[in-house]
Amino acid sequence: MEKKGQAGQAGFQARKAACLSKRDKSSAGRIDPKAVEICAAINAREEYYTTSSCAGRCFLYVGDGIKSHHHFASSEEDNAQNTNVDNEQESKPSGLGFFQRYRVCHDIVRDPSRYFHLNTIQSDPSGGGDPERSIGQYDYKSDDTKQDETAKNESLKGPIWLRYEPFILHVMCRSLSAAYVLMTSARPAFKNVGLTSFKDGLGRYIVAIWGDEGLDMPLTTPDDVMNSLFKGQETWLSNLVNERHIRNWSKIDRFVNAVRAMPKIVDDIAADWVQEGLRDENDLEQNEAVSTPKRFDIVGDIALLHAMPENCETDEEKEAIGNAIMSRNKAIKVVAVRSTSLSGTERAPGTEGLVIIAGIKRAPLVTSHAEYGIKCVVDLNHTFFSARMAAERLRICQQVARGENVLALFCGVGMDALQIVSRTEATVLGVELNPVAIGCAKRGKQLLIRNKAVKCAGAADRLTFVEGGALEIMQTLEPASYDRILAPRPKEGNMDGDLGNGDGGFEFLIALLPLLRDQGECHWYDFAADHELPDCERTR
Repeated sequence: MEKKGQAGQAGFQARKAACLSKRDKSSAGRIDPKAVEICAAINAREEYYTTSSCAGRCFLYVGDGIKSHHHFASSEEDNAQNTNVDNEQESKPSGLGFFQRYRVCHDIVRDPSRYFHLNTIQSDPSGGGDPERSIGQYDYKSDDTKQDETAKNESLKGPIWLRYEPFILHVMCRSLSAAYVLMTSARPAFKNVGLTSFKDGLGRYIVAIWGDEGLDMPLTTPDDVMNSLFKGQETWLSNLVNERHIRNWSKIDRFVNAVRAMPKIVDDIAADWVQEGLRDENDLEQNEAVSTPKRFDIVGDIALLHAMPENCETDEEKEAIGNAIMSRNKAIKVVAVRSTSLSGTERAPGTEGLVIIAGIKRAPLVTSHAEYGIKCVVDLNHTFFSARMAAERLRICQQVARGENVLALFCGVGMDALQIVSRTEATVLGVELNPVAIGCAKRGKQLLIRNKAVKCAGAADRLTFVEGGALEIMQTLEPASYDRILAPRPKEGNMDGDLGNGDGGFEFLIALLPLLRDQGECHWYDFAADHELPDCERTR
């Protein structure tokens, strides 16, 4: 029998938050770009969270091909010989075998002659595949220094192999029925789907999903690692890999659509487990006389209602609703309702825009809000903040690679920037015009210093907040200096390209694009009303 109720919800949600807040230990320090959407779609649901993923990759390798033997010496007497070859190998006393990868590539092979040039396998470790990263990002650069490639390749043990590994994903499910629905959704795209581990009654069911586009073939003979068996056929080899990549990605896209088409309730305990941050009127007991709003946000210890129920006019009725909400969640200390729409550059309700109907009276209405263990400070009166963007902030963090330089424009209270520096080795500059928001952001930066949930050392040292207008600040920044830029489109009155006579943020987009490095990414956000996208189903 499944463990139900708030205890079951708290246990599963706590494990989910702890898992998703962990630092990515892959060489890139992030989720594979082609796997971001499927991970985001699954993690957005209450019933699941991803524990590991790979979007598919090809690589060259030497050794026995067994991953558990990675960096192991081929025998005890070879341990000393295989230590610190190009600083990539590690001595192991057990002598369990040897497996060394080169030129790992999660994308299509764009330069076959370089990638399959085996004589440079050690001097050019990326071969045009994934960049070789340490703290910064860099790729192979040719130099004029002559190197003895023959001497280097002579240290390789055995033939060189080409391998393609397809998509693989592990998902923790909160119930057996939820696991069944996920496997049913995955099977039209991936045939290799199964339940690999479970602990009945504890909400720990692990589903593994992996593709069938594998490839494993030798490129050289054991006695001659210098000469490829397929010399002159590099384009054909790249086609073998690229065709598998494309078929693999197509299957991932089908899986994403299947997950998004899953029903909102997929197991028999969904009624007892409630999504953190949102509450429904059905969550209150059937015999409760007080009718509560269908939805509201939780920011820190504050429940924020966007509107009051119909026929609720007196202060006593409003206070009864607030008390009913606090009785269901002891962590909530204040219940407030928004009385005006968001306006102005700050997109904030202002001093008069929020009315406290129950709980502690605060002025201004300030709280600390946590997402996956990372805290920020929020002034709900004078800043814009949405707890509903938590899943999107996580999705962005999972795309940031180790050593990236990130610019967060219009950063508000800084939660995006705080999440990125806490979970990756990236350096982040946050820019915000609102002085109250920048003050909250700097207080959030101070919270990083003593926060044990921060996974990467020196997070606060890699984070800078600057107060000022985005256009003015961008003029002072060095061109082509950022790997990633986050920017919600400015929307304000007549300056809004949708409702007024403004350019819709076009001048900001023109100003920020020159700051991106080659192959950099810009996350340009827009916020639309119901009438603008009538066929779009809103997220909760």
